[in-house]
Amino acid sequence: MKAQSSPPYFLVASHLASLGRQLRFAGLDCRILSSEEEKALNGLSLESGQYYLTRRRAPLPSSSLERQTLHLQSSRLDEQMLEVAHTFQLKNFFKPFSRCMLCNSPLQKLSKDEVRGEVPTLILENRSDFRQCPDCERIYWTGDHYRKMRERWEEIFAKVPKGKE
Repeated sequence: MKAQSSPPYFLVASHLASLGRQLRFAGLDCRILSSEEEKALNGLSLESGQYYLTRRRAPLPSSSLERQTLHLQSSRLDEQMLEVAHTFQLKNFFKPFSRCMLCNSPLQKLSKDEVRGEVPTLILENRSDFRQCPDCERIYWTGDHYRKMRERWEEIFAKVPKGKE
């Protein structure tokens, strides 16, 4: 796979849903496919910039789908994250806290006044950066979970071989 000037769009096999959520946290457009949607990939031709991520080794129905498929080697999440970060130079596109981890929609920034009564008082008093998904209406804020996930990605990026990102 070659370096891209725009962020890749991922179709992620259902068995890699944890990886899909990590990619969403990183701000990448990532659709986690159901088992039925995976079966419907037969005959599908992906557009430029779209990539299918899977661990399955079954033959793919079309050569264009095969060219845009990354068959991940590891069953371990951190190793999968490293392989994808390395292959697609994800550090260049890292925008954490910009997509909903549940439904993949771009998040919208909210003020403290807009989330008053929607988040716990302690959170409202101690946090200032709030985002909401316009589709599922889930509210996010930068707390410990955000910090840990960001640190995890930074550790992944530090392991990418020099000259590759």
